[in-house]
Amino acid sequence: MILLVDIGNSRLKWAQADGGLLQATVFMDYRQADFPERLREFWRHIAVPGQLAIASVSEHAVTMLLVDMARSLWSGIEVIMPRASETAFNVKNAYAQPEKLGVDRWLALQAVHRYYPGDACLVDCGTAITIDFIETDGRHLGGLISPGLLLMKKSLAQNTAALPFSDDQADTSLAVVTAAGINNGTLLAAAGLVEAALARQPKAYRVVLSGGDAEILARHLSVPSIVDGDLVFKGLLNYCRTENAS
Repeated sequence: MILLVDIGNSRLKWAQADGGLLQATVFMDYRQADFPERLREFWRHIAVPGQLAIASVSEHAVTMLLVDMARSLWSGIEVIMPRASETAFNVKNAYAQPEKLGVDRWLALQAVHRYYPGDACLVDCGTAITIDFIETDGRHLGGLISPGLLLMKKSLAQNTAALPFSDDQADTSLAVVTAAGINNGTLLAAAGLVEAALARQPKAYRVVLSGGDAEILARHLSVPSIVDGDLVFKGLLNYCRTENAS
């Protein structure tokens, strides 16, 4: 049994995998004061894992909190924390300093290359929106980074005269109240970024979306897309299989 953890900029998700099959995913906000107690209570009641695989773009302290907790619950557990590299699983990193690419993006690119072969545009819709292009042969061409939907809304609220925003369902229509205007405007900005990035490429790319806002963004793109929320987990599993086979 492998315990997989994907730690983002504001929340984490974890799931267990048995024989390559992912079980139910749990989402948690690690900024909440009771997070350590809640996580420990969850983990106390799961099947004992032999490995803990972590993909983290958060602060080192958050990662080590999880590592220390796992070791206190399950003595002898093996901890695996991949890092971005120049090449892995037939994917070639475009960064001049490969280790600077976020490990979540790196693992997701590997999963896209394996499970959605061909020219692909990977869009992660979380705290930040990242867009990465990968060729059929595994060459990563590079990417773009923008604030995510919530971050765009918070920026307006914090840097203007208290403009209101809400978590109400957004669309891309013209709004007649300010809160809806912010929701719809940020959604249109995100969709427009993806479509503009695609339009600037010399050929077509299959669009694969992941992250918390993937579903809503997919509904408002003018191009076909696939939503797969488990790309980082799939990349982690591939990495663990290789480690276990070596």
